[in-house]
Amino acid sequence: MKVLGFNLALLVVFGALGCGPVDDGLPKTVDARGVVLLDGDPIEGASIVALHENGTYYARAMSDSSGRFSLDAYESKPGAVPGNYKLTVSKTVTVDKAVNKIPRSLAEEAEHSAADGAEANVSWVNDLPRKYNSPITSGLAVSIPESGTDELKLELTLK
Repeated sequence: MKVLGFNLALLVVFGALGCGPVDDGLPKTVDARGVVLLDGDPIEGASIVALHENGTYYARAMSDSSGRFSLDAYESKPGAVPGNYKLTVSKTVTVDKAVNKIPRSLAEEAEHSAADGAEANVSWVNDLPRKYNSPITSGLAVSIPESGTDELKLELTLK
């Protein structure tokens, strides 16, 4: 009986230790929400990737039908690490090969693909201008304050 009591006491003690706050070892994250627009119109289904200036962190998001997004750095912890970021934005769409319908902004992309020797029957393409595919050429940058924000605004243009 003493052994059972001792084991039960150990179970209670170790169980209680697991009930406290957990330090997951991840940096602090804060809300980082905003909207992505193309020529003033919301972009649905845009994939946003934010690269921290120190190169250690990144966050990602997908925009909803109103162009709204929420950046997350970790799957287990919502939000982004505060700091300055450069961004990329892309939107993958499928091309109907049967009727060869290409979305509005893809004429230039199709020309580049043909020039690069890519196959003419592409099943998917990026529906946004090519410059937004790279943090170097996108011109998109945001600062996420220690207090977080819901006012990030990414304004893209077709030109």
